[in-house]
Amino acid sequence: MTIRNRLTLRFTGLVSSILLLVFVSIYAFCWFFISADFYRRLDRKASTTGDMLIRHRLDADLIRQLGRLRKDQLPSQKIMVFDARDSLIFTTNEALTVPIPATTLAKIRVGEQTDFRQGIYYLSGSRYTTDSGGYVVIASAQNTDGDDFLSRLLLALLCLFILIVGVTTLAGWVFAGDALRPMQRLDQTLSHIFPHNREERLPVGPESDEISRLSMTINSLLDRVGESFRVQRMFVANVSHELRNPLTQISSQLEVSLLNRRDPDAYQKTIRSVLEDVTELTALTRELLQLSQVSGDGTVGLLTGRIRIDEIVWDVRDQVNALQPGYRVQVEWGDLPDDPDLLTIQGNKTLLRTALKNLTENACKFSDDRRALLRVRVQPEQVQIDVQNTGTPIPASDLPYIFEPFYRSRQTADVRGYGVGLSLVERIARVHGGQVTVSSEAGRPTIFTVALPRPDAGLNHHQAAEQS
Repeated sequence: MTIRNRLTLRFTGLVSSILLLVFVSIYAFCWFFISADFYRRLDRKASTTGDMLIRHRLDADLIRQLGRLRKDQLPSQKIMVFDARDSLIFTTNEALTVPIPATTLAKIRVGEQTDFRQGIYYLSGSRYTTDSGGYVVIASAQNTDGDDFLSRLLLALLCLFILIVGVTTLAGWVFAGDALRPMQRLDQTLSHIFPHNREERLPVGPESDEISRLSMTINSLLDRVGESFRVQRMFVANVSHELRNPLTQISSQLEVSLLNRRDPDAYQKTIRSVLEDVTELTALTRELLQLSQVSGDGTVGLLTGRIRIDEIVWDVRDQVNALQPGYRVQVEWGDLPDDPDLLTIQGNKTLLRTALKNLTENACKFSDDRRALLRVRVQPEQVQIDVQNTGTPIPASDLPYIFEPFYRSRQTADVRGYGVGLSLVERIARVHGGQVTVSSEAGRPTIFTVALPRPDAGLNHHQAAEQS
C-alpha cells in the first residue's frame, strides 16, 4: 500500500471516528430527553387517574368521561388500575389491549421498575397504598411523534455521516497527494541524477521544513558519494599506473634477454633487475593490503591492547635510524606526567607503529638534512605526537589531498614511493578515534600532528582529584 493510501485511510478513519462519536452522542441525547419527557407525561396521567379513583373515590364512568374530554390525549392512550390481587379494576380505551405480566406488577410494587417499554408502547407505573391494600396504576401510550422524529434523525445522521466520510476521503486523498508531491519531485530528480548527471543537486526551498532538511541531507550524501567516486577513479588510475611500470620493465627485460644468447653475467644482471621490480611490486602489494585492512568494517575489533606511547616512539626512532645511514631521528618530551598510565592508550600497537614510522620516514626523506623531530605531549584528554622536519614546505594547493590514496604532488614525483603512506596514517588515526593534521608554510618547519584520545582520561583525573 502506498503512503498516499495509508495517509488517506488514517485521516478518514480519524475523522470518521470523531464524527461517529459526535453523531451517536447527539442521537443518544435526543432519545434520552424525548423518552424522559414522554414518560413524565405518562406519569402525570397515571397519578391524576390514581388520585381521582383511589384517593377521591370518584366514579369510574365519570373519570372515563373526563378523560375523553381532555385535549391532551396521547396516541393509543390507555390507563389501567390493578388492586392488591393484581386484578384489573379500572381501564380506559377498552378496545385496546396491553397485556401486563404479573412479574411487571410485582416490580412496580417494590419500586424496581416504573418506566419501561413493551413492544411499541411506553408504560409508566405508580404505586398507591391505602388501608384497603396496595394499588398499581399504569399509563401506556405510543410516542408516535417522538419515535418518528428519532427515525428521521437517525436517517439524517446516517446520510450526513456517509456524505462527510466521502468528502473527507476525497480531501484526504488530495491533501496527501499535495503533501507527497515534493517527495515525488525528489524521486524524479534522484532518478535523473543517477546515472545521468552526478553533479546535479536537489533544489532546497526557502522554507525550513522537513522536505528542505531532507533535500540538504540528500545533497550532502550526494557530495560524499561523488567524492567517493572521484577517489575511486583516482585510486584505480594510480594503482594501474604503479603496477604497469614495474610489470612493463619486467616484461621488457625478459624479452630483451630472450632475443640473443648472452653470457651468465648479463643474465644475472637481468635477474637482479627483475628481482628489484618484483620487490617493488611486493612492497606495493603489502601497502595496499594494509590500507584495505585498516579501511574495513572490523577495524574496531583490533583495538584490544593497552599501549605505551613512549615505547612505540623509541621503537620508531630505532627503526627509522636503521633504514638509511643518513637518517637521524630526535625525540623530545614535553612535561611528562608522574603517573606512567597517562602515557597509555587503548589501541593496536602494530598499526600505531606503522603510522608513526611512515610519518617519520617521510620526514627524513623530504628533509634537507635527513633529520626528523618527534615531540610527545601529554594532555588531560589526549596524547599528541608531532613529527617535524625542515624540508621544502608542502604547497597549499596540495594540502587538502595529501591524505588521499596514491596522491603525489609534483615536488615528490622524483622520490620513490606510492602515495599510500599518508593515507594509511590518516585511517589508522581515525580508527583509534583520533586525527592527523598538517602545518606547512614557507620559512617554518612542516609538522604532522597525530592526536590520540585517552577514553579514561576524565575518569583518571576525577579519581586523582578525589585522592588529593
